[in-house]
Amino acid sequence: MDRESIPDSSVNGPGEEHAAETSLHAHIEGLWFLLEQAPMGLVVAEAPSGRIVVFNDEAARILGHPLIPAASDTEYVSYGAIHIDGTPLEPEEHPLAQALAGYDVRDETVRYRRGDGTVVRLSVNASPIRSASGRILGATTTFIDVTERYLLETRVRSRLERLVEARSLEATERASELDRLNGSLMAISNGLEERVRQRTAQLAYQAQHDALTGLPNRVLFEERLERAVASAERYGRRLAILFLDLDGFKLVNDTFGHDVGDRVLKQAARRLRSALRRSDTLARFGGDEFVVLVSEIKEPDDAREVALALLSALIEPFEVPRNRVTLSASIGVSIFPDDAQDAAKLRRHADTAMYQAKESGGNRVGVYRSLEDQALFATSFIAAQDE
Repeated sequence: MDRESIPDSSVNGPGEEHAAETSLHAHIEGLWFLLEQAPMGLVVAEAPSGRIVVFNDEAARILGHPLIPAASDTEYVSYGAIHIDGTPLEPEEHPLAQALAGYDVRDETVRYRRGDGTVVRLSVNASPIRSASGRILGATTTFIDVTERYLLETRVRSRLERLVEARSLEATERASELDRLNGSLMAISNGLEERVRQRTAQLAYQAQHDALTGLPNRVLFEERLERAVASAERYGRRLAILFLDLDGFKLVNDTFGHDVGDRVLKQAARRLRSALRRSDTLARFGGDEFVVLVSEIKEPDDAREVALALLSALIEPFEVPRNRVTLSASIGVSIFPDDAQDAAKLRRHADTAMYQAKESGGNRVGVYRSLEDQALFATSFIAAQDE
């Protein structure tokens, strides 16, 4: 730092301005050693002229030039603080000028272009120097070169950005893979749910239907019978149960084998089903026993007519490999509420009437008749061929 650049009190005239300058000179003289040894650029300007009175060696090193003589400004046109686009800062934009105006500048980053064209980044602090009365005597600016730190931060930031980008890409790819896997799992789950639903429906169907004929089995028939009896009782209607057993079916099994017997049962089930209304239920209880729920009848004779239609459906011979089989049936009829007021008794009475028809020669309809004062029963038999 050129000591001759420090203003001397002998140069100035008397008065307040001279006293202020002498005071500034005294401050600088007292701190001379510290200013010279400061590990930062230091520039001090007097007020109000803005003339540089201190420019230490570190400032010259950082900025790349010594104190610029006022008379030689044109030689330093390539030096100075610049905006990010390279245009010079306006005079009032300089931190030192702001401090001379009474403002404090703290850790402001300034781009400075040296004479060789290189640009350094400076971290700048600037403050006004005031007298005891608060009058601005001058301003001080300190700065350090943070170019290396900036470049290091830039490299680190660039690496972090690349790392974040790579991790983001990896996360995106993993998210896509997870989405694909989730889609596959969802498809598998939906497929399993559908299979479970189908299997559940299949098991529910199998639990309620006869495996050979596909007709409702005893479980489903009794459920429907309970509901039908409750409905008939509520609305004052009649219904009928028809218990049917094929005559001579055991002989078919013994003669032709169970495979042929199964074919005959399937054909018999289709014929019986075709002779009934859609609202009626035909069920197979097992073996050659079938049961019919006729859900609504007006008179008991309606049930008899249904029974005779079932006998007629079995008249034609059954086609089996290389043979024709002729069968008939014995049918027992029980009427609600005439013969019983609950489902279990109604079914038992129909079963009883069927056995009476079979013992009377078969191919007949037995209609259960209850007697008020006796535990006996009577059946009337109608042979199919008599109709």
